[in-house]
Amino acid sequence: MDPVSAARALVEEMFPGALYAYVGGSVLTESRTSTSDLDVVVVLDGLARPYRESLRWRGWPVDLFVHSETSLTAYLDKDFERRQPSLARMCAEGAVLTDRTGGRASDLQSALGERLTAGPGGLTTAQTERARYALSDLLDDLAGTTDPGEQAFIRWEVVQTAARAALGVGRRWQGSGKWLLRELRAHDPKLADELLSARDDPARLAAVASEVLERAGGRLWEGYRAEGDPFHRPLGHIAAGELSGDTAQSSGMRRLAAISGATTGSSRLWMGQTHVSPATRSSDHHHGASETAIYVVSGTPSFVFLEDGEEVRHDTRPGDYIYVPPYVPHREENPDPSQEAVVVIARSTQEAIVVNLPSLAG
Repeated sequence: MDPVSAARALVEEMFPGALYAYVGGSVLTESRTSTSDLDVVVVLDGLARPYRESLRWRGWPVDLFVHSETSLTAYLDKDFERRQPSLARMCAEGAVLTDRTGGRASDLQSALGERLTAGPGGLTTAQTERARYALSDLLDDLAGTTDPGEQAFIRWEVVQTAARAALGVGRRWQGSGKWLLRELRAHDPKLADELLSARDDPARLAAVASEVLERAGGRLWEGYRAEGDPFHRPLGHIAAGELSGDTAQSSGMRRLAAISGATTGSSRLWMGQTHVSPATRSSDHHHGASETAIYVVSGTPSFVFLEDGEEVRHDTRPGDYIYVPPYVPHREENPDPSQEAVVVIARSTQEAIVVNLPSLAG
């Protein structure tokens, strides 16, 4: 049985109600080996917790990546952020096994394909200097060591660090293990061959790595300086009457920004007030990668989410706190027919991320 047919049969047997599923990875390419897994991504409706599982099915080694649509988005975002989109490649370059959503599987493939083609963007100045410093320092270690064991480890570290530097400067995706080599071969096959052929020859390896350094701006050791966060900036003071309404707004809610990039120059923290009108209920939604903390100032707002498939409601009163983890579907309600609720919100992103969902199941 070919890998796509095998993966499709597996999904039909193990996940008959899957929203959609893909099979990807080496097993679909000319790089397939006798130990290549079926990398199967399965998306289920209302899955409480995503999981990864390795198993053997009808003789096939299988790696399962089981998600809800919400958790799949979260994991894809994390991979793109670290510049190693392995899960995105499984979905975008794999085969659709089933789709009960009317085309969302193919739509996601197209969107991920465009993002993969666009690349991760260039390195920042600080990232480039860090890459130059790391490779320069390794080359000094390689030149100075007399221990054969240390040299062996340093040589392989030089190969990998040079590969990552070349990919970073070239605005290409990264990888680990065999995927680091595959990404480098796709970007610069000549360099990949040179690094591999020089890995047991310290002098030749140093020459190849030095060529990579020149692409990044040359050696950097003496004079390299990476400053930490400043410790002596002035404190910000936002008076009660100075809160800003120049922020994202939603129907039935009035938001006022206190601590933000605009008001204090904060980069990771946003804090402000939200006034929730009486008898108001938000849509089911999540806040993407943002962590959110809520302090109830007045009123009796409620916060609803799913746990093990059942709705859980936190009814609050003044002085209570609520924590909303990233990507968790929930909704806010103010059931009081006559009194507004006022809450103070702190979140870990400047952007007010609101992803509306058809239900709390995601």
